[in-house]
Amino acid sequence: MRLSCRAFLLLSALACLSPSYAENQFEIDIKAAREVYLEATDGTERDIRRATKKIRQLESKYPGHPLVLAYKGGALSLRGKDIGKRPLDRMRETEEGLNIIDRALRRLNQHKGHYLETVEARLVATYVFINLPDAIFHRLREGKHLVTQLLSHPRFTEMPQGLQAAIYFAAAIAAEKSSDQNQFKHYLELTFKTDPKGKNGKKARILLKNLAG
Repeated sequence: MRLSCRAFLLLSALACLSPSYAENQFEIDIKAAREVYLEATDGTERDIRRATKKIRQLESKYPGHPLVLAYKGGALSLRGKDIGKRPLDRMRETEEGLNIIDRALRRLNQHKGHYLETVEARLVATYVFINLPDAIFHRLREGKHLVTQLLSHPRFTEMPQGLQAAIYFAAAIAAEKSSDQNQFKHYLELTFKTDPKGKNGKKARILLKNLAG
């Protein structure tokens, strides 16, 4: 079992959050964790260990914070990429990460922080869920539900363009995984239209060209 990294990388849009969200100490701290997490999504086992260690340190400073828990769960889920481990061991490690993400999502209902913290936590969870082999982990349906929540967020139009594009791209991936080519194309077009010069927009443009043949 291997995790797909194609869409994990596109979470780099989260590095472009609005300045107002970056004015507090928590965001300064989470930015460092976000960067090592992004490196780990397409990195080596050493990168994954580094990200896990960094996020555990952050957790000790902000115990129970749902966004920190989401990143922690995502990092632990990434350990399932290591093909050198036995399949059952990889599954157990991924399941451990998923359990932590579930805990993060449950805590969001009581979270009082900036609304973008909630959006980011759900988006981290979404990309993990929709990239796991659904025949093994059965998380695609939940990932699609999170996508729907993000798309219908009352402040969606206020979000940074890169973040909107990341959500649209997640919707495209979820549609592709569900074999819905019309929705796949629709959300790719929205991704490109929203952020044509960003990583998501550029990737969407390539995929649209591939669809056109």
